[in-house]
Amino acid sequence: MSEKISFIGAGIATSYTLIPLIEKLLMATKKVDLYLIDKTDNFYSGIPYGKQSGEAVLLINDLKSFIPIESHRTNFKNWLNENLNELLETFIFNGGELSKIWIDNNKKNIDTGDWDDLYVPRFFFGKYIKEQVKNQITKANNSKHITLKEIKNEAIDLQKTENGFVIDFIDKSTLECDKVILSAGSLPNKKLFEDKNNVASTLKYINNLYLPTIETNIKEVVNVLAERSKKELNSNILVLGANASGLEAIYRIFDQPQFKQGTNTFTCLSTHGTMPDGRINHNKLTSFSTVNLDRLKDAKNITADQIALAVNKDLDLADSINLGAASTVGVISKGFGNLLPKLNKDELIKFACTHGNQIGRRQRCAGVHYLSVIDQLMEEKKFTQIKGRFQNLELEKDYFKLNFDSPENNDSNQKDNFHIVINCLGSINLENEHIPDLFKNIFDKNLATINDSKIGIKINENLQASENLYIAGPMLAGNLIKDRALWHLEHCGRIIWSSEILADKIYNAL
Repeated sequence: MSEKISFIGAGIATSYTLIPLIEKLLMATKKVDLYLIDKTDNFYSGIPYGKQSGEAVLLINDLKSFIPIESHRTNFKNWLNENLNELLETFIFNGGELSKIWIDNNKKNIDTGDWDDLYVPRFFFGKYIKEQVKNQITKANNSKHITLKEIKNEAIDLQKTENGFVIDFIDKSTLECDKVILSAGSLPNKKLFEDKNNVASTLKYINNLYLPTIETNIKEVVNVLAERSKKELNSNILVLGANASGLEAIYRIFDQPQFKQGTNTFTCLSTHGTMPDGRINHNKLTSFSTVNLDRLKDAKNITADQIALAVNKDLDLADSINLGAASTVGVISKGFGNLLPKLNKDELIKFACTHGNQIGRRQRCAGVHYLSVIDQLMEEKKFTQIKGRFQNLELEKDYFKLNFDSPENNDSNQKDNFHIVINCLGSINLENEHIPDLFKNIFDKNLATINDSKIGIKINENLQASENLYIAGPMLAGNLIKDRALWHLEHCGRIIWSSEILADKIYNAL
């Protein structure tokens, strides 16, 4: 009999697990049936690099940071050079003036194949990884002992049986298997406003920039801009969150001709009241040192809290001289990274669950291509930054009202007169009552347990939440893998690394 292995979620983490797993299986003789399950059409590319993110947005990091593993980056660069003309044609066709500017600004690097410092269009990577997986699937299907089946469906429950699992789907169908890899990606956004179909055609609320697709939502925004322009009304766009999604929303809307008609504006609400940084100040950096982290170098029995406190004090020092994250991220990360091996296992897990993401929020960086758009908007007095925490959104007759809490003011604050609102505040956590049914049912059956990060699932040394239930991708946050603390698994380098380890674990357990 064949051993049946099901992947729930067929995005990037599954892709980087499948490639080495199939390679190992091809050299074996054991019969294996692989089932790849996804509720979307983004098989192998996932939402960030597939159709839902479109073909006109760029990586938030340069390529060498996005794929730090040199062998993987070299393979991707070789593929880019071989498929360059087709890729650039698609990028220009789907983008606007900003796509042409990106190509013009980077023409020399593109022509010479010098990709490492470029913020490459995201769909380039999506096409690449999909092609790599498809090549492996072809080899598997040509073998006599591996079968592979794609299933477009939504898994909503997992039943433990004597010999394995039964997966229940939303359409009432089921699938029996021996092993399950839960690789379902990030959790959905928290819905901030209930649109009960009573919003006027001159107003728009978007809860998730990528659902159903970014291009669909951009068209909706364009329609509202055009409708308001016909009535000689200006549009004020509110973006909730200054993360990568928020930057992409501003970038793509700014690139639309309809935005440039009239005095349309952007306002961005974020906790720290700043946009990500993208410019290194080499002069100031020479006078900056991580004095607080340095004091811990020779200390014994240090704790996660001590490291986090030192990091924040050093970041405060950087803030005091207006030295941004792009300048300090390298030295700060190296500073606390060198201290993490001094922590015991419990303290490492505490750092991964409690401190890693908090530090990351203070070290947000982005490419100049995104930030130059913000600069231009600021020069034209069309961009406002609000420091505060979202409270709620109210619908008035012809505008939205934002209520938020501000650290500068103990009272609630209000801002009126927004006409387009885009929610980029991020995902709910695993303790939220609105988590997908699949997760809810798995937790209710004690097949998995939420770790202290609230965004990840506890695993053992074999990357299992329970017997034969493996975890991949973002849900590995807040864990140790090979004594390495992981607090953020939405970074491609970490996904590649952890997925290759997972492939070994699955293969060795056959």
